[in-house]
Amino acid sequence: MVVGCSLPAMAQSENDYDESIRMPVRRLHPEREREKARKKLQQELDSKNKSHQDVEDWEDASQNSGKKKDTRRVVGSSPAPKSTADKSALNALLNKDYSLVQYVPAAPVRMVWRDEAVTESENELLMQLNKERVQAGVVRYLPKGVTMSKTENAFFAYFITDGARVEPLRLRVQYYADDPLQFNDILFTIDGFEYRYRAVSPQRGKGTGRMIWELSDQEVSASEKDLLYALSHAHWVKMYLVGSDGTKHVKLLTETQIRDFYLVLQLYRLLGGRIV
Repeated sequence: MVVGCSLPAMAQSENDYDESIRMPVRRLHPEREREKARKKLQQELDSKNKSHQDVEDWEDASQNSGKKKDTRRVVGSSPAPKSTADKSALNALLNKDYSLVQYVPAAPVRMVWRDEAVTESENELLMQLNKERVQAGVVRYLPKGVTMSKTENAFFAYFITDGARVEPLRLRVQYYADDPLQFNDILFTIDGFEYRYRAVSPQRGKGTGRMIWELSDQEVSASEKDLLYALSHAHWVKMYLVGSDGTKHVKLLTETQIRDFYLVLQLYRLLGGRIV
């Protein structure tokens, strides 16, 4: 037996010291900490459930009975609506369909002719259109800013009346450029849907210098009713004049031009015009 010899102290690991203060670090047992957190969460859930399940008794207001009423209400629950209006509003909210389908806009559809009532007055429409005198007692209604000149590019609707009779509505296409098309077919893309129009007997001639003009001016028949309705109610319109060799002259109509189709059509119908 060796006297005066003591056991060496257990060596501390470098990981057991905080570098900033060089003091031993208290290590937490992970399983123990997880269990503590789980119990704390369970206690909170139990407390919340208990608060919703607590009930209280109250005395009956009737003078004929001194007993407590065996009716209970849940503490913390919403009180009943105080009025019929409140109850109806609550029921409307509870019964409302909150499905996603409600908020998805309907897919666009191809426009077809509809006999809608004219909501504008004659004066309101006349203020936004031109009225030209053709001859004694005969006038022509057409959009502002356009003329019947062959030497201007234009596309519009117009009609003539003598007051007693309204002539059929007409579509007029004026093409003026230095490259001849010799078009007969006209294609339209209206709000993404295709419409076709056939110019039966376009007129053609020579303008100044190298310029040429081509003109189609014909009555709107029943077969063009869908096209006319779409032109007057569209959000956007792209027009293609198709040449004899397949070349296409493309034009995007302005909002004003689309609005003009609507104004002329409504005035035509208001004055007694019909498309048959």
